[in-house]
This record gives sequence, C-alpha cells and structure tokens, in this order.
Amino acid sequence: MQRRQFLQATLMLLAVPAILPAATGDRNARCLRLANRMAELRLKMRLGYTARQGRVYRQKLAALEAEQRLVCR
Repeated sequence: MQRRQFLQATLMLLAVPAILPAATGDRNARCLRLANRMAELRLKMRLGYTARQGRVYRQKLAALEAEQRLVCR
C-alpha cells in the first residue's frame, strides 16, 4: 500500500511541472481572446445602436471586463 501511494505521489510531482507552462500559455491566449472580443464590442458601440442594443453591449462589456480582471492579472 505504501509503495502504491509513493508511486502516485511521484507521478503527481512529475506531472505538475509539465502542466504549469501549458496553463500559462492558455492564460495568455485567453487574455488575448478577451482583449479582441472587447475591442470588437467597443467598435460596435462606436458605430451606433438602439437603446436595447446599448444595454446588451454594456452588459457584455462589463462581463468581459470582469472576466479579464480574474484571468489576466
């Protein structure tokens, strides 16, 4: 039983360093996608819209900004 736990712990320690760089790359890609979506939304807002569309655009922009604050520190 102890040998099995030792092997599991060893495998976990070997796997974690391989996961960390991939997670950083994913985070950077996600931040870039968020920035692009926010830029597109701001462009739409400059082109003119109805009152209903304005509310939707502002809600979407607020959600994207909140997600950006969480992901892109």
